[in-house]
Amino acid sequence: MRVLIRSVAVLAAAAGLLLLVTTVPFSGQSSKESHERELRNGWEVHRELVVAPEAHADAPKYFLSFFDYHDIVMFHPTVGYYSSGRVDFVDHYRTYPVVLAPLFGHMVAEQIHTMWDGMRKVGTLTPSERFTIAEFGPGDGALAEAILDYIVRKAAGDASWRAFADQVLYVCYDRSPSLNKIQKERNARFGKRFDARVADATNMTATINRDSLKGIILSNELPDAFSVHKIILSADGKAEVAFVVPSLPAETWRAVQPLLPTAVVRAIDGDDRAIEDRFLKGQREGDVYLTRGSFVSLLEHLQTTPAYENTANAMLFRELYAPASTVPVVADHLSRYADLYAQVLARDQRGLVSYVNPGAESFIRDSAAVLSAGYMLTIDYGGNWEEMLNQHTYPRFRTYGPSQQTGAHLAPNQIDTFAPYVGPTLNDFTTDANFTLLAAEGEKVGLRPVYYGAQRALQAGTTVSLDTVPEAREREGNAAEFQSWAQSFAGPSVYKMLLQQKTGTDSAYRSQGQHPESLNLEAIELTAEQRRRAEAITERLKKK
Repeated sequence: MRVLIRSVAVLAAAAGLLLLVTTVPFSGQSSKESHERELRNGWEVHRELVVAPEAHADAPKYFLSFFDYHDIVMFHPTVGYYSSGRVDFVDHYRTYPVVLAPLFGHMVAEQIHTMWDGMRKVGTLTPSERFTIAEFGPGDGALAEAILDYIVRKAAGDASWRAFADQVLYVCYDRSPSLNKIQKERNARFGKRFDARVADATNMTATINRDSLKGIILSNELPDAFSVHKIILSADGKAEVAFVVPSLPAETWRAVQPLLPTAVVRAIDGDDRAIEDRFLKGQREGDVYLTRGSFVSLLEHLQTTPAYENTANAMLFRELYAPASTVPVVADHLSRYADLYAQVLARDQRGLVSYVNPGAESFIRDSAAVLSAGYMLTIDYGGNWEEMLNQHTYPRFRTYGPSQQTGAHLAPNQIDTFAPYVGPTLNDFTTDANFTLLAAEGEKVGLRPVYYGAQRALQAGTTVSLDTVPEAREREGNAAEFQSWAQSFAGPSVYKMLLQQKTGTDSAYRSQGQHPESLNLEAIELTAEQRRRAEAITERLKKK
């Protein structure tokens, strides 16, 4: 869980008291166009730039899609939030493996041991083969440390765990070389049982051979970090995709010009004129507009200057919406899942802003490709398809970090976490995970859903108790914090776990979780009129 910091309703311990921190809808004004669309969550449309329809086809040539913007500000090799080292795993956010350390890792370790034991018994894993725990998006390596430490200690007094420890290789896979370094340093004491390697969870097969792993692919709060496309779905099924239009106030542009090479200044001025000629048509607001290329170039050239953060915070943004057909990956997604979208849209006369996560689909497909036998355990916050599209009392896309907003429009202890355009590269982005999508993609490639429900199912069938505060947390003075998060862990939660099994792994394996939840893969019951609407919406979404 993200504490302060990534959640809908967060319980944090402060001076022994529980502090309720909530997120609120973005306070900015929706565009007139978003009201005309009758959107459930029109407040998520940000300063829309409405252009002539004939200009839509040029949007990808000039501007970043929301996906591109998201990917650059998070993962650009030098300026991205994660790759630059700006990420702070304490002050910006913390996760359940940290706030419940080390016991969260102990629960996961016991679950994995049960999976290993089943594979050994049915012969899908021989004694001479390696059992790999492949963690993707491992952050600073804290979960790996807790799991490996537990395995080593259990192996000292138990023959089964000793055999398990002899077969285990724990590998942290991360896009960021700087985080790989941190993971290696933290877990160096485990010797050959641990490694950290550079890999992209949305393109595993680029660095990991197909059918090369037996074991488990593990992630905690990973799909929520993948870059997403932002879309508008109208009530009748019309689909549009967001492009991001960055700009600098004129005074900021004048201030940073002396810090840039002459060629870069000329290029940005030229791009600004081209954008005015092609798109603005009298809508110019006195700013200097940036193309996708000049946005990246500006950040790259300013990254080592004292002006970087001030410039990032001064940037302004608008959104331009074009038909989904301008981004084939979005059009393809909407076509493949037209039925599921239509069932939800047909029950409301309003459209909505939503998010498409192509990385989540790739993550599932590639996991199935590299696993020859074993499991996939995905722990994250989110919900099933219906929950993802129907509940819009708070944004499914959120931001966390130094630029979280507070203000007069907020109640005490509230923060405004819908701020995707405040301080780009200085803050974390997150999107709720659609577990129905993860399960549906898995079914197509031989990953059978074994269990879906609240993450507290991790404790089921284990010897791990959260009733006693770990000694280390007592020494650190964090007992009250631990107890509050232990209470949160045990209750109903938006934090879920999805356990999937590769076909042929172990027919006898059963999850011991007692409260499975619906993935909503079946048809939703609709009235006759809603069915007619759903059929029309499905037909429209299937047309790419």
